[in-house]
Amino acid sequence: MYELFVLGELMTGEKHGYMLQDVLKNAVGLGRKISSGTLYPLLSRMTESGWINLRVEEETKGGRTRKIYEITEAGRDRFQLLIAEPLDFILDAETQNTFRFKMVYFQYVDKEVRLACLKQYLLILERSVIHVLQFESRLLMQKPEPEKQRVQLLRVFDHRKRLGEVEIEWIKEEIERVRTQQDE
Repeated sequence: MYELFVLGELMTGEKHGYMLQDVLKNAVGLGRKISSGTLYPLLSRMTESGWINLRVEEETKGGRTRKIYEITEAGRDRFQLLIAEPLDFILDAETQNTFRFKMVYFQYVDKEVRLACLKQYLLILERSVIHVLQFESRLLMQKPEPEKQRVQLLRVFDHRKRLGEVEIEWIKEEIERVRTQQDE
């Protein structure tokens, strides 16, 4: 996921490491942060793989050096592969973040790739809602004890269903928007 993010950000232009870290911290939300100990080794591996170039510049204030990263042609190819790569079929935070990162960088891929990604995510969402409905149905039929816990669990499932339905509707609208969009 972070590899996709770095390459996607560098598709927009060169960036220094601190800027990449700052954007990523804000992109994944309040509960998840990326440390320098995760980002900089990733940048080193990506440089070694030939996906990005590193340029070191002397910074004027304080005489510190600044590392500037830019994407290479091999990095552009790698980006295209990552964004077209199928998502995991488990609706967890990792899959959701990967999907959201892909959406951010949709402008750099063909319409067919965007549509395939949206349709796959729609299928994941629909499967998740079906799973919730099936489990809910079992709870309603079997009525396990304690009743208070069962009732609260049903409330949680109602919440998950409603969120899923709203997200499914939004994805369907987005699929239609992309489908009817004129190619640039």
